[in-house]
Amino acid sequence: MIKKWVSTILFMLFCYLLQTTLFKHLQLAGVVPNLLLILTVSASYVRGQKDGLITGFLCGLLSDMVFGNIIGLYALLYMIIGYVTGYTYNVYLRNHFFILLIIGISDLLYGFMYYVFEFLTRGRFSILYYLRHIILPEAVYTMLIAVVFFKLFLLLNRLVVPGDVGEAL
Repeated sequence: MIKKWVSTILFMLFCYLLQTTLFKHLQLAGVVPNLLLILTVSASYVRGQKDGLITGFLCGLLSDMVFGNIIGLYALLYMIIGYVTGYTYNVYLRNHFFILLIIGISDLLYGFMYYVFEFLTRGRFSILYYLRHIILPEAVYTMLIAVVFFKLFLLLNRLVVPGDVGEAL
């Protein structure tokens, strides 16, 4: 149990560092992939709602401390996504297209919720601009990068928690 959370926190820090350093230089269409979202969705898909909720909270809290104007906004968004995608727990599909679809939908949901809390509440009604220039490109880029990072998370999960759900994937 302790090894699982220590490895998750270390992987979270690794994803955060990559997202804020390397991927800043590998921007596509002015966006970077959301690696912390990939981690949150992967944890909830492989380990269930509770672990997705906790992982989402930790990833969101890290984002809040660095990027947030309001402490708790990112934590709330990631927690919601971690909990909701936890409903896919025990959906064993050999085809990883399903998890990529979940990550893409989660990123779209994240982008929309972020727009509502950060922009719509301040009277900025340019949802189509935000959708076209931020939400959709980030979702596509995140899905492309998720192919690699989901496999890394599964490998880490198999090493730390042998016999866990990740074995069936």
